[in-house]
Amino acid sequence: MELRQLSHFLAVSEALSFSTAAEDCGLTTQAVSKSVRQLEQILGVKLFDRDTRTVSLTSFGDLLLPHAQAIRAEAKQFERNLETALGAHTGTIRLGATPTALTQLVPRALKRLFNLRPTLRVEVERSDFEHLTPLLLRGDLDLIVSTAPTKAVDSFITIEPLMTDSNVIVCAADNALAGKAQKPKALLNKQWVTVNFPRGESDLKALFSSMGEKPPTPSLETTAADFAIDWIAGSDFLSIMPAQIVAGAIADGRLAVVKITDLGDPWPIVMAYRRNATRSPAALALIDVLKAVSSD
Repeated sequence: MELRQLSHFLAVSEALSFSTAAEDCGLTTQAVSKSVRQLEQILGVKLFDRDTRTVSLTSFGDLLLPHAQAIRAEAKQFERNLETALGAHTGTIRLGATPTALTQLVPRALKRLFNLRPTLRVEVERSDFEHLTPLLLRGDLDLIVSTAPTKAVDSFITIEPLMTDSNVIVCAADNALAGKAQKPKALLNKQWVTVNFPRGESDLKALFSSMGEKPPTPSLETTAADFAIDWIAGSDFLSIMPAQIVAGAIADGRLAVVKITDLGDPWPIVMAYRRNATRSPAALALIDVLKAVSSD
């Protein structure tokens, strides 16, 4: 089989349309269909079920898919390594990260990495783990740094824990609750802002349920953590957020932790990479730095 045929197979498997795959490949539908048929003949199996309206992978197509993705990813990695060897640059890293990882861990790691390799080139994609996973499998990302996924991951992905994070309740630094041990009842009748962190909402619900109370209805809801932090710093509002998200605001004196026990269990922050993939020296250097920063 040829890389060209695998590329056409992958294009069809991702689009589930021969015409769309042909457009993506810059070819005619007939050319892509012919290439896939040749691959099927070489393998001696049918890869797609097709009719006039739909295209779907057969069980043999499902079997081939992760291997074809791994081959494509390795080919992309070779091209990047070749560019480095030819002196185009000293290495490129394509990193995917979730918002929590991008607040403290990733910036600290990249700062240390650039001190070691100042001519390195890094591209960072910000999204959730589910969106980043296909990019990793395609070879468009070298590494993902993320809160631990809650669902099973692809068998071609290796997950390695780096550190743990946990929820904290925060308030403005000059709030009467700041920095002091509080009983949960001190949180009653307060105004809250929520930032779409499901773990935080769950921990807050459990905390209020332990008092026989309903969880508070937030007065303010947002998906922007930076906005929420600024709002809390200038108001009497409270919020529950991952410690990594608010660490900077606590360090610079804008926010403080409301000390409440039994707030919920910590969870891992992990890195994910393709199993058995060839990693560039630059990617290996980033992995080493992430481990070092996580253990600090």
